[in-house]
Amino acid sequence: MTPQSSAATVTAGAGQAGGPPPDAVHDQDDYARSRVPDSARRGAGSIFSVLVGFVTAFFFPLVGGLYLTMNGAAATWMGLIISFTVLIVLALVVARTTSREGLTSELLTRGAGFGSVGSVLTTVIYAGTFVIYAGTEGQILASSIDLIWDLPDQIWFVLVGLVFLPMAWNGINSMTKILIWTIPVYFVLLVAAIVIAWNRNDGMPAGMFDAMPEGAVGGAVGTIAVIAGLAGTVGINPFEAGDYNRFIRADRFRRSAVYSVVLPYVLLFFFAIPLGMYFTLVMGDFSPSVYFVGLLGLLPGVALAWISQVRVNLTNLHISSVVFASGSEAVGTRRLGRRFWLLVVTALSILLMWFDVLGNLNVFLEWTGIFLLAWVACVVADITVVRGLLKIVTGPVEYRSSQLRRYNAVGVTALLTGTVGASLIWLLATNPVLKGLSAYIGFAVAFGVHVAMAVATKGRTYFADPLDERLSVNQTRTPH
Repeated sequence: MTPQSSAATVTAGAGQAGGPPPDAVHDQDDYARSRVPDSARRGAGSIFSVLVGFVTAFFFPLVGGLYLTMNGAAATWMGLIISFTVLIVLALVVARTTSREGLTSELLTRGAGFGSVGSVLTTVIYAGTFVIYAGTEGQILASSIDLIWDLPDQIWFVLVGLVFLPMAWNGINSMTKILIWTIPVYFVLLVAAIVIAWNRNDGMPAGMFDAMPEGAVGGAVGTIAVIAGLAGTVGINPFEAGDYNRFIRADRFRRSAVYSVVLPYVLLFFFAIPLGMYFTLVMGDFSPSVYFVGLLGLLPGVALAWISQVRVNLTNLHISSVVFASGSEAVGTRRLGRRFWLLVVTALSILLMWFDVLGNLNVFLEWTGIFLLAWVACVVADITVVRGLLKIVTGPVEYRSSQLRRYNAVGVTALLTGTVGASLIWLLATNPVLKGLSAYIGFAVAFGVHVAMAVATKGRTYFADPLDERLSVNQTRTPH
């Protein structure tokens, strides 16, 4: 059987085993629980416009200015280059696989060594991280509009949270239009801020590549501090890229990857984050809400904040609702679709604003970086070594709960080992280098344990039937 016919068999089997909802429901849920059919595939431009929405977040200029202040320019640039390189390698591996399989990151994780219920833990952390991002960006947005109309913060939190519902209600179809329509206005205001800052400073600010603010660490320790701070970004974005690149046809992925994977992250690491360094050097403050209002004036500055945050929060809310919908089927709540979960994540983001998520963000994001890198290590190990090099498991990635074990010891053990080990280093290490590298130590441990467990079990924990013919050990079995 050819790979293409095997994939067709698995897809057809999904319809026979339990009967999926009608195509209209799949489309409404953006295929959160099934493979994306060829009829729903999209061009690279559509995917690029969605991912660029994430790049426009105020969060990234904010961290650019913060890293400059804490670690110096040279260490920040070196940390960006290293983190970008690692991210692109991981994102290409995951996105190429989701494009071929047409599966969300949650469905891919099920078949990549975690089992139908074992993947739920990754679902909660992954989607929950985007809910945290949504609450953070929403709180920034509420703070900016409060400059124009002074109302109690709680009222703005609710209004800001609810404004995204109608825009994200119809999924990627309406999102793509909104994100494309807002690009011109966003870039006009952004270019105006860049030009005004340039003129105010009489050119490029000194120190873009060698500034060393008072109290900054710098050197190798500063570089590692930047890498550690970006661990969550490196861990989560391969899955975000995968969740959107599943809409790219597999035979077009190689040509599309420059636009649907590489270019958005080039803009993120070498435009959005350095832009924060540029404005911080000119204005002496690393907060975008402060320096954009200072450069553009109150109304245009707030308008830029709104356009930027609308673009990124659509992505945050959409992807978290898709992931929750994808994972909920595994625990018996199949009828709770993407729109239900959109309401839930909107309510959660408002609640986080009420509890000042922005003021308590750093510690949470540091730990999620450890978890997310351990998770991506498991999935990449499964794709490249277990299925690729060793071919312990063959054929299309299985995602149907009826065909999988509820818990697969391979991925679950590797994830917990990598996460717990790295967390202990992060909590207990006093050496800043060791502490800063804890997430990447966890990545290496999770990768190695995943492969070792797959070899030790010969893949027998991947399927409900340990004699499944997609296991290489069963393909070589002598018939009785």
